[in-house]
Order: sequence, then C-alpha cells, then structure tokens
Amino acid sequence: MSHQVASAGSRYWLVASFTIAALVAGGLHPAAAQPMTTTVTQPFLGVTHTHIETTNPRLLDMHLVTVDLSVPGIGFAVTPSNGAAAGETVGRTTRQFLGDQKVQLAINGGFSAWVSGSNYDAQGLAAAKGEIYSSFEQYRTFALDISADNVATILRSPSGTGTARYPDIPLYNTLPGEARLLRDGAIVAPTANETLHPRTAVGLSSDQRTLYLFTVDGRNTGHSLGVTRPELADFMRMFGATDAINLDGGGSTTLVFADPVARVVNVPVGIGDVPGTERVVGSNFGVFALPMPSPAAVTVNVAGGTQTQWQAGQPLIVNALSLTKSGGGTLVLDQANTFTGPTTLTAGTVRLAHARGLAASPVTIQAGATLAAVPGVHPLIPSITITGGTIAATDLIIGGTAGIGGLTVSSGAISESTAVTLLGGGRLSLPAANQQLFSFRSLAIDASPTGGLLDIGTSVVTVQAGGIGASDLVADLAAGRGDGSWNGTTGIASSAAQGNLRIGWLTSSDDALTFTLAAPGDVTLDNIVDVLDAATLLSAGRYDSGRAAGWSEGDFNYDDAFDIIDATDMLTTGLFNTGNYLPAAGTVVPVPEPGSAGWLAAVAAIAARSSGRRRARSRQYQPCVQA
Repeated sequence: MSHQVASAGSRYWLVASFTIAALVAGGLHPAAAQPMTTTVTQPFLGVTHTHIETTNPRLLDMHLVTVDLSVPGIGFAVTPSNGAAAGETVGRTTRQFLGDQKVQLAINGGFSAWVSGSNYDAQGLAAAKGEIYSSFEQYRTFALDISADNVATILRSPSGTGTARYPDIPLYNTLPGEARLLRDGAIVAPTANETLHPRTAVGLSSDQRTLYLFTVDGRNTGHSLGVTRPELADFMRMFGATDAINLDGGGSTTLVFADPVARVVNVPVGIGDVPGTERVVGSNFGVFALPMPSPAAVTVNVAGGTQTQWQAGQPLIVNALSLTKSGGGTLVLDQANTFTGPTTLTAGTVRLAHARGLAASPVTIQAGATLAAVPGVHPLIPSITITGGTIAATDLIIGGTAGIGGLTVSSGAISESTAVTLLGGGRLSLPAANQQLFSFRSLAIDASPTGGLLDIGTSVVTVQAGGIGASDLVADLAAGRGDGSWNGTTGIASSAAQGNLRIGWLTSSDDALTFTLAAPGDVTLDNIVDVLDAATLLSAGRYDSGRAAGWSEGDFNYDDAFDIIDATDMLTTGLFNTGNYLPAAGTVVPVPEPGSAGWLAAVAAIAARSSGRRRARSRQYQPCVQA
C-alpha cells in the first residue's frame, strides 16, 4: 500500500492505493474487485469528493461526491423553467449553471433536447423550487426530488408519462432521470444492448441521509473509456449507495466546483467527443454548501454503544486542531482522516477500522480509555503515549513505513493477545518504575542496524510460549546492551539499567520467556541476590563446563557461557544479601565496592565443583528453567 498526505491552502487530501475486495453481499462486478487509486478531499462543509482511477475492467477515471443532507448550509438547485418561451428551460453548460445559481458544485442533470435558440426541452419529471415544468416521458420514468428541508426521495412513474408519481409527495427540487440502477442495494440496471459511455448518476444511502453524485469519463483513449449502466450501478453500490438512477451521460457528463471560480473537475467530451469541451444542456443540478470552517478542537462524546464517524457527526476529520474522545461508548474511525492535531482518549474506546484513521495525529490514551484495532488493520500513527489506558490489538507493528512511529507506556496496558513487531526506527518504551507486568503473544524485532528497539525500563515482560525463541531473545539482549551501557539502537534494552544492572531472563514451565531488569547473580529474578541464587548456580553446574548456559545458569553477558567474566560481574555488584536492589524511580544506583563474603564463598564452591572441566564440548543452547 502506498500513501501520500498533502495540503494546499485550507484543503487537505489523502492519496491511498488499496484493493477493494467483495464488500457487498451478492458479489461485485469484476471491475469492483480490482485495485484502484483514490484521492479524497473535503472541499466544502458536508461535502466529500473522491477521485477514483483504475485500470480494471478497463482504464477508468471517475468522481464521487457525497453530500451529508443534515449539515447546515446544504441546499440544492435545479435548472429553472424558462417561463413562457418555447421549450421548458434555457440551455447552459454546467459551468455556466454553477455561476448563474451561485452554487458550490454542479453536475449535468437529466436528458434534454434542443428546441430553438437557447431553449431546451427537459425530458422527464422536473421542478425547481416547487414549480413543476416537465412531466415523465417514455424511457424517462424516474426522478430525484429533494424537499425544502433536504429530504431526498427517488420517484417513479406509475404510468410512464404525466406527473403522477410514487411516492405521491409534493415536489420541490426535482431532477429528471432515466433508468433505475439500484433498488434497496440490488442492481436493477438495464442489461440489453449495453455499450461503453461516459455516465452521470445520483443515488442515496440506505437511511437517505447521504446523497451520491457520480460521474465516469469516457470516449477518451489514454484517460477513461467509459462504463455500461450495470457497471455504473456496481460502482455506486461499492461506494455506499443503495438506491440510484441514471442521468444524461455521453458528452453531457460534467462535474464543476467553485474553487472559488468555476473549475471543471472531470474531462468532458462535450463537442465532437473532443476532450475538455463542454456541452450546453437543458438540465443541471447544483449543491449549495458552506466553506470549510477554520481548524477547531473536535470533541466526540459517545456515551454508550458504538458509533461510526458518520454517526458521530464526523464523516471525515480533515482540519481539526485536536480530537478528544469522551464517553464510555465506542467510536469507530473508518475513514482516512488527515488532521494533524493530537488525539486524546479520555474514556471509552476508539476502534480503528481504517489503517489511516489517525495517520497524522499523535495519540494519548488516558486511564479508562482503550485504543483498539479491527483484526487485520495495522494502524499508521505517528506516536502513541499510554498514561493509564490500554491498547487492544491483535497485531501491533511499530516502526517501518506502515506502522506506529513509536509507543511509550508511562502506565497502562497492552492486551495479552497482542503480537508485537518492531521494525526499522520503531521504539516501544515501557514504564521505568514499579515493575509493571506485560504479556505479549509474540515479539519480533528487526535487529538490523536501523531496526527496532524495545526499552523495558523496569517492567517485567513475558512472551507467551512460541512467541520468541530463546536464542533470538539473547541476541536481542546482546544488541540492546551495545557497548555494555545498554546504549544499543536495536534489540532489547533498559534505560533503567544503571550501575551493574542488566536484563535477566527465564524460561517458565509452560515455555514462556520472561525478562526484566536484574543484577548479575539474581538468577531467580526476584530482585534479591541471596543463597537461593547461589544454590541455583551450584546445581546448574555450568561454570567453565563447556556447556551452554542461560541466565539462570550463570550467563550474565549473553555469550552462552558461565565463566570467570560472569563470576567477576557477580562479585563486583556487592548486592549479596543486601535486600531488594531495584532503584526507586528517579534515583541513581551507585556502583558498590567489590566484595561480599557470601558471594566469595559461593563462587569458590562453584569453581571447586567445576574444577578440571574444560570447554571441550561444542555449546548447544538448552533452555534454562526457572528455579
């Protein structure tokens, strides 16, 4: 997947290459299951524009505009009647219509025919601001009406002609259409004698709160070849419409934005199929909308249950100064939001159903809040800080080009079912105090020179059985230790490993691996160096034996052996029988004076027991077992 985020003035957009699979029950036309590139913008308040490019089933260039009918400032205009003149309307290009009506965007409307001069005959049921000036005609038996309070309804003719309609509602702004494409999510487009053409269509969501305007360019080799009406219906359904009708197409297909002057967005073939030329038509349709507001702080309160962005009133978060999630419910971020302000979770859950839901926003998860991800979604987030909250994800990718930039846990939790992967430049920092417990399903770290780094602080980390091999863990520890001061840039390290402290590890009886901050000699990882540790080392019998050793068998330097270097490291800590050696948060561990009678006696016993043994046998790792 390739991504690009860009900005121009007050407008922001996202470019994302992705594969759309079978999203709709009943299956999609083959064209809908192929890769396509989309560019999403929010040019006006309540209006989202998606530019779609694909090469399957053929070269296509398409534009989708969605309009939230509930947003303040949204309104509509239809080509008005020409009064008593011949025909019914005055012909205008869609660009001219936009300027005449002072709308923010416009598309061509239904079919029309030239009568004389500048007068055109609108073919199909049409009304402007309550004035009905055209009726249903043969083959023009569907229409879209939008009331004064923005209630949208698709109408059909019960008889084929006249103004009788179903449902029988008062008309306000009525756009004439041709054939029906979708009904209740099912494709009902005509299939006989279908050929490729530019197309224009309008549709509605299942709850009739979102209006869809769709154009497909055609007859333009090297740009876009056009679609059939069933294919047009398929694309409309893929992008969320459940009901739709076909409008005039061919050389009439035109989409225009006010930016602020009129700009033709698509590439019409209006005159002689010449690309970039516009056709005069007798039916156009426009949308009034307010400009995007200046950036502001956005708070979404989901008190209970689950709401998508759209349901929460945030169909696409573009220019928010910040986003705050409050309330005990769940907010589902299912769009490629492009705002760059910080996100704070204060309560409840934010569930990422789109990898780029927070792609440019640093996130803080406070106590009582959870950031979750739908299985299979790998969030792309600049950084995450947990201050008492929880991350719940099946897979957590940190670093690389498609993961979280960095994750810092001051306090809080990562769910035990999480598989953690640290890629190039990724850093996971766990708490530096209080020995918090973490359990991961698996742990994988890119150990290349520019790979990932896990800083465990003072935390106790357990990787469940099979989630990491002991040899990989030791290699990661050796990389994190760097020059001996735990300054490695990859692997596993601890910023709390001051003085003689290191990271010890054990294999439990269920084959899980646990590692934490520890002193050389603390082979039981209980924060105390005492006779129990000495006894464990004696029973292991690894000193100068030539046999492989783990931490519990005396290897404190991650070289797979227990030798004089490790024994010296034990002696110089001076921690034998001194109690809990872990520092309180913020303190510096002094380097103690060498020597301890107890340790000296223990080391002497180990050496005596190992006397005469040589490292003649090749070392093959054997997992150490927690005493």
